[in-house]
Amino acid sequence: MDTRRTGRLPWGAAALIAAAICALSVLGAFLCKQAFGPKGYGEYTAVTLSGNQGVQVTGDGFVYYNGSTLSSVSSAGAQQWSYSVGANATFAAGESGVAVWSGRRLSVIGRDDGDTIYTGQMEEDILSAKAGAVYTAVLLSPEHDSTMVLLENGGREIDRLTFADQTVLDYGFFSADSLFWVMTLDTSGTVPTTAISTYRPGRMIVGSITDQQQLMYQVMFQSSQVVCAGTTHLKVYDYTGRENEEKRTLIYGWYLAAVEAGVDDPMMAFVPDAQYGTEGGMRDVRMMRANVDEIVRMPFACTTLVAKGDRVYGFSADGQVMVARTGVQKVDAYALNTPAAEVYGVTDDRVAVMGAGNTVYLVTLP
Repeated sequence: MDTRRTGRLPWGAAALIAAAICALSVLGAFLCKQAFGPKGYGEYTAVTLSGNQGVQVTGDGFVYYNGSTLSSVSSAGAQQWSYSVGANATFAAGESGVAVWSGRRLSVIGRDDGDTIYTGQMEEDILSAKAGAVYTAVLLSPEHDSTMVLLENGGREIDRLTFADQTVLDYGFFSADSLFWVMTLDTSGTVPTTAISTYRPGRMIVGSITDQQQLMYQVMFQSSQVVCAGTTHLKVYDYTGRENEEKRTLIYGWYLAAVEAGVDDPMMAFVPDAQYGTEGGMRDVRMMRANVDEIVRMPFACTTLVAKGDRVYGFSADGQVMVARTGVQKVDAYALNTPAAEVYGVTDDRVAVMGAGNTVYLVTLP
């Protein structure tokens, strides 16, 4: 009877095979993460633009103009749509749509799909335009004594507002884009004054806010309240223009350097007047939002601040990004590995959009 013992691998060979299997598993997991998983902090995607004559961050991506075409790119670096607009165009990208104009010609494009919502001619040169979910606002020349036209998305004119002896400083939509506001500057008197008017498009003026005590320069919205930043106080009004004096906050010596646009109850980032726009950069940041009012110290001087959600991001000239969070006194700082010099903004999914020439770097933030 022929009895044979089954062959066994030597211990050393078995160990080598096991190690190889583990290494292949780790490599496979890494490749899967690179291909399908979310990027970790500091990882970035470089996107080469076909030209760069303007980049605006909106939603989970950005829109750029190359001199003839508008294109939308996601925060992952994928092109979503492109739209031919011709030369010498200017655009404003919002959450609901993109307004683009040249001379008297206006086009409104869907933010998500790039479809044409409206295109047409105005009777005067267009100074600026903004597209909302329901309406589009178009500011017509001249800059002083100008006219604001409100169009339904589709092109029907529903309102025409004239501002005699005033200059329009800013405007926009609020309350799910169903209401409209305009900030104007009146220089006809001995002291320049600002006023904020709120409208229900096509129906009537809702309220008017004037402040003889200070010069207002920024408007925000918190639920059913209008929040106005001025040179001395942060004041809170209802839509009719009546101030809630109990909510008045002293901000003398502070300047609103960044505020999150297009959201209810936005984060506001104030810096000392002496630090804003100076070579020394911004270090002390006062974070304000609803009942939050706290001051943090940035570990590096910031050239750019971006307010987003419950955080303020600070970007330094030497490649540092700082993250200040509400309720946390310590500010985290991280080194960026991109050669980008300009900060365009931060997307809703916390990706910094930074640029250098025709290259945009999409950097994942914490």
